[in-house]
Amino acid sequence: MKIITPTSITLAAAVAIVANANNTALSDGLLRIPLSRSESTQSKPDSTQLWYHTLRKYGLYRTKGDMESQAVAKLPLVDYYGLVDIGTPPQTLRLQFDTGSSRFVISTTECPLCSGTSPFNQALSSTYRPGIEPWNIRYGDGSFAKGFIAEDKVTLGPISVQNQKLNMVISESANFDDTVDGVLGLSFGAISGSTTLFENMLEQKLVDQGIFSFYFGKQSHNSGGEVIFGGVDMDRVAPGSEITYTNVTEATHWNIDVQDFLMNGRSFARDKKATPIRSIVDTGTTLIVGPEDWVSWYHNQIARSRRYRRTWVVPCNGRSTLSVVIEGMEFTVPYEDLAREYIGFGWCFSSVQTSSADYVILGDIFLKNNYVVFDQAGQRVGFAPLKAEVEEMTIYASDTEDENAASVRVQEEL
Repeated sequence: MKIITPTSITLAAAVAIVANANNTALSDGLLRIPLSRSESTQSKPDSTQLWYHTLRKYGLYRTKGDMESQAVAKLPLVDYYGLVDIGTPPQTLRLQFDTGSSRFVISTTECPLCSGTSPFNQALSSTYRPGIEPWNIRYGDGSFAKGFIAEDKVTLGPISVQNQKLNMVISESANFDDTVDGVLGLSFGAISGSTTLFENMLEQKLVDQGIFSFYFGKQSHNSGGEVIFGGVDMDRVAPGSEITYTNVTEATHWNIDVQDFLMNGRSFARDKKATPIRSIVDTGTTLIVGPEDWVSWYHNQIARSRRYRRTWVVPCNGRSTLSVVIEGMEFTVPYEDLAREYIGFGWCFSSVQTSSADYVILGDIFLKNNYVVFDQAGQRVGFAPLKAEVEEMTIYASDTEDENAASVRVQEEL
């Protein structure tokens, strides 16, 4: 593993969270902690539910009729979670590492009906510092969470962050996540007026280099991944490639300007005379979500794609590739990731869906095909193509009904 760190930083100060590894320090000095794919205690959410989650997270609802209450109940927040220790002695929680939010939110035993599998019990921690400052969040679909802000020690491998502010959940609505114990926000603290865990790492001089980087593994490679605080794993990057950086346009979310989107030789910037395209890089969103004009343009480049029950569906087996142009470089998403779960007769849900916002949210569908570096100190985001791996492409059966009849069947449900 080739880790880039300044000479003054010890390898033990770069924390790697990696899939399929034991919780022991290896020869490179890095402690590896599993990063796994979430499994819901309810039925696994489809693309429609994951789309609704993104709309809820960003408050992007047009009308009350756009939401179906059943569709948002008990759906996982993200595909991936990691294990983090909180308190003394440590209590291990499953947390989402989310660059689309800044709060450190955890379930607690004071909320017996709350989500999660291993809620935090503050009564068992000798380093816990209670607080009385209240906090709450409410979304457009009526879902909510509330509680108070406290402090405790947070440990990731050899690094212990002291006095980290925690948003303790003591009450929440029924349609919150049931698979993880909290959200570790990694956007800029300015969003919420709080200090994020990584900002505290820098302030407490636990890492010298103000960057963290993500690799998400695909399902055909055991679904794992890693996030490294204080370093970059260049062994994940395609040979001969470098990291391309682009400046953050607003230090709240990880906002960047995308120069163009390309599909089948067509250019969104040229066709729509729109550039740059404001975008947010978000590890806490599964799909790619964007404004109506961009999403319609995108699906127009895929033969026979269409609307279906207020979402978009595409043929399961296609050849189109989406390219995202950043600082003159193209970063691609293959078709096998642009078509998600099979819904019948050769059709799949699209990985690209609409919102009422004027920006594109680049979620895990994009991120798992590219190595991504978040440079908080330099306020920029870096991208590099991943090293090629042999993928298991899913070929969907055509069923007994031919595709013409299937097209009619789907069209009838529009």
